[in-house]
Amino acid sequence: MEKINVPGVGMRMVKTAVAVVLCYFIFLPFWLRMPVGEYDPLKDVGPFYACIAAVICMQSSVAQSVRQGVSRVIGTCIGGLVGLVILFVDDLVEQPIFLGLMIGMGIVLTMWICNLIRRPSACSIGSVLVCVVILNHGGPERYFYTLFRVMETIVGIVVAVGINHLLPDRRKDAGETE
Repeated sequence: MEKINVPGVGMRMVKTAVAVVLCYFIFLPFWLRMPVGEYDPLKDVGPFYACIAAVICMQSSVAQSVRQGVSRVIGTCIGGLVGLVILFVDDLVEQPIFLGLMIGMGIVLTMWICNLIRRPSACSIGSVLVCVVILNHGGPERYFYTLFRVMETIVGIVVAVGINHLLPDRRKDAGETE
Protein backbone atom coordinates (compact mmCIF):
# COMPACT_ATOMS: atom_id res chain seq x y z
CA MET A 1 0.00 0.00 0.00
CA GLU A 2 1.28 3.46 -0.91
CA LYS A 3 2.06 5.84 1.94
CA ILE A 4 0.21 9.17 1.82
CA ASN A 5 2.48 12.15 2.33
CA VAL A 6 0.57 14.75 4.34
CA PRO A 7 2.31 18.12 4.57
CA GLY A 8 2.90 19.52 8.03
CA VAL A 9 2.06 22.94 9.34
CA GLY A 10 5.15 25.08 8.83
CA MET A 11 6.27 28.27 10.51
CA ARG A 12 5.38 30.38 7.47
CA MET A 13 1.79 29.18 7.79
CA VAL A 14 1.76 29.95 11.51
CA LYS A 15 3.38 33.37 11.00
CA THR A 16 0.86 34.23 8.27
CA ALA A 17 -2.08 33.26 10.48
CA VAL A 18 -0.69 35.25 13.44
CA ALA A 19 -0.15 38.31 11.22
CA VAL A 20 -3.71 38.14 9.84
CA VAL A 21 -5.25 37.72 13.29
CA LEU A 22 -3.18 40.64 14.63
CA CYS A 23 -4.34 42.84 11.70
CA TYR A 24 -7.93 41.92 12.50
CA PHE A 25 -7.56 42.92 16.14
CA ILE A 26 -5.74 46.15 15.27
CA PHE A 27 -8.73 47.31 13.21
CA LEU A 28 -11.53 45.83 15.34
CA PRO A 29 -11.95 49.03 17.43
CA PHE A 30 -12.85 50.96 14.26
CA TRP A 31 -15.72 48.56 13.57
CA LEU A 32 -16.93 48.63 17.17
CA ARG A 33 -17.05 52.41 17.59
CA MET A 34 -20.25 54.37 17.27
CA PRO A 35 -20.54 56.50 14.09
CA VAL A 36 -20.10 60.22 14.51
CA GLY A 37 -22.41 62.26 12.26
CA GLU A 38 -24.03 61.34 8.97
CA TYR A 39 -20.79 60.19 7.36
CA ASP A 40 -18.10 58.91 9.69
CA PRO A 41 -15.02 58.14 7.58
CA LEU A 42 -13.41 56.12 10.37
CA LYS A 43 -16.28 53.63 10.15
CA ASP A 44 -14.81 52.58 6.77
CA VAL A 45 -11.46 51.63 8.30
CA GLY A 46 -11.11 47.88 8.52
CA PRO A 47 -8.72 44.93 8.40
CA PHE A 48 -9.50 43.68 4.87
CA TYR A 49 -6.57 45.27 3.01
CA ALA A 50 -4.23 44.85 5.98
CA CYS A 51 -4.96 41.12 6.07
CA ILE A 52 -4.38 40.78 2.33
CA ALA A 53 -1.08 42.67 2.60
CA ALA A 54 0.00 40.49 5.54
CA VAL A 55 -0.68 37.29 3.57
CA ILE A 56 1.14 38.53 0.48
CA CYS A 57 4.10 40.00 2.36
CA MET A 58 4.73 37.00 4.61
CA GLN A 59 7.61 35.38 2.82
CA SER A 60 10.17 32.70 3.71
CA SER A 61 12.59 35.26 5.15
CA VAL A 62 12.42 38.69 6.73
CA ALA A 63 14.47 40.15 3.84
CA GLN A 64 12.02 38.74 1.29
CA SER A 65 9.09 40.12 3.32
CA VAL A 66 10.69 43.56 3.38
CA ARG A 67 11.30 43.49 -0.40
CA GLN A 68 7.72 42.41 -1.05
CA GLY A 69 6.42 45.03 1.38
CA VAL A 70 8.39 47.90 -0.14
CA SER A 71 7.11 47.04 -3.63
CA ARG A 72 3.57 46.78 -2.29
CA VAL A 73 3.76 50.19 -0.56
CA ILE A 74 5.19 51.82 -3.68
CA GLY A 75 2.55 50.26 -5.95
CA THR A 76 -0.25 51.11 -3.52
CA CYS A 77 0.79 54.76 -3.28
CA ILE A 78 1.29 55.19 -7.03
CA GLY A 79 -1.98 53.42 -7.92
CA GLY A 80 -3.89 55.38 -5.26
CA LEU A 81 -2.58 58.71 -6.52
CA VAL A 82 -3.25 57.88 -10.17
CA GLY A 83 -6.77 56.74 -9.24
CA LEU A 84 -7.46 59.98 -7.39
CA VAL A 85 -6.21 62.08 -10.30
CA ILE A 86 -8.52 60.17 -12.64
CA LEU A 87 -11.48 60.73 -10.31
CA PHE A 88 -10.68 64.44 -10.17
CA VAL A 89 -10.57 64.64 -13.99
CA ASP A 90 -13.78 62.59 -14.20
CA ASP A 91 -15.52 65.15 -11.96
CA LEU A 92 -14.86 67.71 -14.69
CA VAL A 93 -16.10 65.53 -17.56
CA GLU A 94 -18.68 63.20 -15.94
CA GLN A 95 -18.97 60.72 -18.82
CA PRO A 96 -18.98 56.95 -18.08
CA ILE A 97 -17.30 56.12 -21.40
CA PHE A 98 -14.56 58.65 -20.68
CA LEU A 99 -14.04 57.12 -17.21
CA GLY A 100 -13.71 53.65 -18.73
CA LEU A 101 -10.99 54.87 -21.07
CA MET A 102 -9.29 56.73 -18.22
CA ILE A 103 -9.10 53.50 -16.17
CA GLY A 104 -7.10 51.92 -18.99
CA MET A 105 -4.88 54.97 -19.28
CA GLY A 106 -4.44 54.99 -15.50
CA ILE A 107 -3.25 51.40 -15.50
CA VAL A 108 -0.75 52.14 -18.29
CA LEU A 109 0.46 55.24 -16.43
CA THR A 110 0.80 53.33 -13.15
CA MET A 111 2.81 50.55 -14.78
CA TRP A 112 4.95 53.07 -16.63
CA ILE A 113 5.76 54.95 -13.39
CA CYS A 114 6.58 51.70 -11.57
CA ASN A 115 8.92 50.66 -14.38
CA LEU A 116 10.41 54.16 -14.56
CA ILE A 117 11.45 53.93 -10.90
CA ARG A 118 12.65 50.36 -11.48
CA ARG A 119 9.95 48.68 -9.42
CA PRO A 120 8.22 46.35 -11.91
CA SER A 121 7.02 44.20 -9.00
CA ALA A 122 4.82 47.15 -7.94
CA CYS A 123 2.93 47.21 -11.27
CA SER A 124 0.27 44.66 -10.32
CA ILE A 125 -0.75 46.11 -6.97
CA GLY A 126 -0.57 49.64 -8.39
CA SER A 127 -2.96 48.67 -11.16
CA VAL A 128 -5.28 46.98 -8.67
CA LEU A 129 -5.37 50.18 -6.60
CA VAL A 130 -6.29 52.25 -9.66
CA CYS A 131 -9.32 49.99 -10.12
CA VAL A 132 -10.16 49.88 -6.40
CA VAL A 133 -10.09 53.67 -6.02
CA ILE A 134 -12.02 54.41 -9.21
CA LEU A 135 -14.59 51.63 -9.14
CA ASN A 136 -15.30 51.40 -5.40
CA HIS A 137 -15.78 54.96 -4.32
CA GLY A 138 -16.91 58.29 -5.64
CA GLY A 139 -17.95 61.50 -4.00
CA PRO A 140 -16.08 63.57 -1.48
CA GLU A 141 -15.25 60.61 0.78
CA ARG A 142 -13.02 59.04 -1.92
CA TYR A 143 -10.01 60.89 -0.49
CA PHE A 144 -10.57 59.24 2.88
CA TYR A 145 -11.21 55.93 1.15
CA THR A 146 -7.89 56.07 -0.70
CA LEU A 147 -5.97 57.22 2.37
CA PHE A 148 -7.44 54.41 4.47
CA ARG A 149 -6.69 51.72 1.86
CA VAL A 150 -3.05 52.86 1.70
CA MET A 151 -2.82 53.03 5.49
CA GLU A 152 -4.42 49.60 5.96
CA THR A 153 -2.01 48.08 3.45
CA ILE A 154 0.99 49.61 5.20
CA VAL A 155 -0.23 48.30 8.58
CA GLY A 156 -0.52 44.78 7.12
CA ILE A 157 2.99 44.99 5.69
CA VAL A 158 4.48 46.23 8.96
CA VAL A 159 2.68 43.48 10.90
CA ALA A 160 3.86 40.77 8.48
CA VAL A 161 7.49 41.91 8.59
CA GLY A 162 7.35 42.28 12.38
CA ILE A 163 5.85 38.82 12.94
CA ASN A 164 8.31 37.29 10.48
CA HIS A 165 11.13 38.89 12.45
CA LEU A 166 9.80 38.05 15.94
CA LEU A 167 8.68 34.45 15.56
CA PRO A 168 11.40 31.80 15.35
CA ASP A 169 12.55 30.26 12.11
CA ARG A 170 13.46 26.61 12.68
CA ARG A 171 15.45 26.48 9.45
CA LYS A 172 18.04 28.78 11.01
CA ASP A 173 18.31 26.42 14.01
CA ALA A 174 18.92 23.51 11.66
CA GLY A 175 21.78 25.38 9.98
CA GLU A 176 19.92 26.04 6.75
CA THR A 177 20.37 29.33 4.95
CA GLU A 178 17.66 31.66 3.75
